[in-house]
Amino acid sequence: MRIRLTYSNLVTWLKVLLPLAALGLLSTLFLVSQKVDLESAIPFAEVELEKRLRDRQITAPYFSGKTDHGHDITVTAETAHPDAEDSSRLIAQNVGALLTMEGGTEITVTAKEGDMDGRFQELLLDGEVEILTSTGYTIETQAMTFGLEEARAETASTVTAESALGQLEAGRMALRPSGENNEIYLFFTKGVRLVYTPQTTTR
Repeated sequence: MRIRLTYSNLVTWLKVLLPLAALGLLSTLFLVSQKVDLESAIPFAEVELEKRLRDRQITAPYFSGKTDHGHDITVTAETAHPDAEDSSRLIAQNVGALLTMEGGTEITVTAKEGDMDGRFQELLLDGEVEILTSTGYTIETQAMTFGLEEARAETASTVTAESALGQLEAGRMALRPSGENNEIYLFFTKGVRLVYTPQTTTR
């Protein structure tokens, strides 16, 4: 007995055959796909999770506020984590601080490491401390204590500075508000030595 294949019969058969073919392809994909060893992947994730929980590391912490005299201050870091010996203190890496005064003058401070108390009142900077001022000073030292409430700072070692006047060396440097408007000033003490660079003028 011969059955004539009409257009309607073809459509009917395709409705049955195509889904079956699709199921066959899917089953083949599952059979040949690479087996994932979940047991070997889980321990690595657990170790990483345990490390982060133990270190309690914070990525890109950010703190901003105003000093007692109304100056804006912002402190940032690449990472930070609690001190292992004193959990009320934070140890931060690649620290940056920006002090913006009401008159528009800016002072930027960077350091390799910073130690901050839990109340964000004092920041101890250590390692390649650099102070840049919008008035043209570039100052370098190794360690500095920065009081955030009053925008007071004092170096713990010698400093070198470059300015429009020339190169300056001093045993210590302090940064603190002074005057009626509490503007921030730099004070160099303990054996200040200035190598004056005359400004050249063109006629």
